[in-house]
Amino acid sequence: MSMLSMRWGETWRVLAYTAAIALAFIALGRVEMALFSASGVANMLALPGGGVPREDAALAREAEAIALQSRGALERVPGERLAAFRIGYDIGYASSILGSFAMSAPAVQAKVRPIGDRHLAIARALTQALDLGDVTELAARTPKDYAVLTARFEADENGLAARIERRLSPAHRELYLLGAQLGNEAATVESSSGEFLQPPVTLIRRHATLAGIAPGLWLPLALQPRGETPAQALARYHSALDALVADLAARDGGGGRSAPSTTSSTLAR
Repeated sequence: MSMLSMRWGETWRVLAYTAAIALAFIALGRVEMALFSASGVANMLALPGGGVPREDAALAREAEAIALQSRGALERVPGERLAAFRIGYDIGYASSILGSFAMSAPAVQAKVRPIGDRHLAIARALTQALDLGDVTELAARTPKDYAVLTARFEADENGLAARIERRLSPAHRELYLLGAQLGNEAATVESSSGEFLQPPVTLIRRHATLAGIAPGLWLPLALQPRGETPAQALARYHSALDALVADLAARDGGGGRSAPSTTSSTLAR
C-alpha cells in the first residue's frame, strides 16, 4: 500500500499529565480566535458567500488565475496534488506536536519526539522524491514561537512554499499551505481528543479555494463544532480529512508519489 493511502488506524495518547501544558501554549495564540468563533461568526465566514462580496469576488479571480497558471502541472500524471498537501500536513503536524511540548521535561519530550519524527520522515521522503531539498519542523523554542506557528507557515519561514511553486505550480503551493495549516490544527485536535478545535477558518478557505478544492471537502475542516461531543468532533474531523485526501488522490490520476514502506502510512496520530 502506498504511504499516501490515508487509512486511520493507529491511535495514540500523549501523556495525560502534560496535556494542560500543551493546551496552555495553544491558548496563547488562540484567544482571539476563540472569541471570534463563540458567536458563530467564524462558521458564517467559512461558508461560500459568507465573507465580504468584494473579497469573495477577488478570491474567485485569483483562483481562476492560479488554475490557468497551474494547468500543465496538474494535468500531468501523477498530478502530485496529494504529495504537496501531505508535505505540508506532516511538517505542520510535526511542528505543532513538538512545539507544544517544547517546554516540557526531557522525559516527556522523548515520548513525543517519535511522533514528530514519523511525520517528518514522510515529508522528507516526499520532498526528496520531488527534488525539493531537505526539510524539518518549524522549531518552537519558546511559547511565543509555538503560538504563532500559523503565521510562520503563512510567511513561508522555511522557503518551502516558494520551492514547491517553482518546482510544481502555484496550485501546489496552495495545497502545501493548506496541508500545513490543517496539520498544525490536527495535532491539537488529536492531542486534546477532540476537545479543542479552533481551525484557522479564513486561511483554510483561502488556500482550499485557490487550490481548486470543492467547498464540500474543506468546509467540514473549517467549521467549529456546534452541539457535538469531543468524540463526535474528532470523528467528523477524521472523516473530513479522509474525504479530502481521497479526492486529491483520485484527481492525481496515478496516486501521487509513493514513499519508502518503512515510513508510517497514517495521516494523523
